[in-house]
Amino acid sequence: MSHSDPADVTIIEVSGAATDPEGRARFEEWVEVFHRVQRADTGSSDAWSAEELRTVLDNPIKFFVDLAAVTADGQVVGAAELIFQREDNTHLVILNIGVLPAFRRRGIGRRLIEEVERVTREHGRRTIITETIWSGDEGAADVSGEFARRLGFEDVQTSRRSDLDVTTVAIDPDIPTGYAIETHVGTPPQADADDRAWLLRRMSTDAPLGGLDMEEQQWDAARIRSADERMERMGRGRVSAFARHLESGRLVAFTEIQVPAASPDLAYQQDTLVLREHRGHGLGLALKAANIAVLRDAYPGVERVRTWNALENSHMLAVNDALGCTTSGFEREWQKQL
Repeated sequence: MSHSDPADVTIIEVSGAATDPEGRARFEEWVEVFHRVQRADTGSSDAWSAEELRTVLDNPIKFFVDLAAVTADGQVVGAAELIFQREDNTHLVILNIGVLPAFRRRGIGRRLIEEVERVTREHGRRTIITETIWSGDEGAADVSGEFARRLGFEDVQTSRRSDLDVTTVAIDPDIPTGYAIETHVGTPPQADADDRAWLLRRMSTDAPLGGLDMEEQQWDAARIRSADERMERMGRGRVSAFARHLESGRLVAFTEIQVPAASPDLAYQQDTLVLREHRGHGLGLALKAANIAVLRDAYPGVERVRTWNALENSHMLAVNDALGCTTSGFEREWQKQL
């Protein structure tokens, strides 16, 4: 059989929990597919490391099914990660999928999707959400989007990827009257776990979702503590800023940046939210500016911060532009109902 024949490829399950040398090596090769795909499509990789992925396996609210497309000579040329929620959004699967550029247009992606759909149905889920990415270079395009459309996926949201040169940010946080900005390096205080849980619950409903079939996430203090413990085990650097409403004493806004050990020069902006009832005061810009100042002191090796925002989130895009962010790529969310 020729290399172009998808029958040459076998779809197998791999696991980060494997302890035998062959299983561990296969998982690491599977992870490398995502890195190589992202570098080819955007010029750099934002994929997690094998060790980070092994750490998140111990997760009471999620479980994972990892599929690899393997050639007859044992090379992993395609990868799919299915993420299942246990406590909320139990109707859907989040899918990360990629095929090495040299093996595209040979039916391998379709083979992977067929297996993804089988596993999704097997677990009683009805919605698959995945994404395509492309660079911000002039003339760059969503080369994988048409493939997703042919397989029955619908384009439901597009986000802009932005990079910020933290060495040039010169904005001092202008704290609005009636609020205090609190910053933390590492795990935030557990005394605020209830407020942090409420903020993350609201993040799942207040952030723009486009056409995504997502439900409210069920955050509480116990889930916050569990997430904090996993983050500590991952060894990621972490800085966060919160806005406290002085009259009520409650946290009403937050932002967080993480620094992977594998890329200490490139940090990642995580969630940012200002509760709807506290918007219009400049808290978003104040929080981000304060957090970047802390990041520069705590992690002087960080040169850039990368973030993603839905194109309809004009307010947060304006905040990022005010800080000096520049467009470095795009991400499109695709959804399929089974």
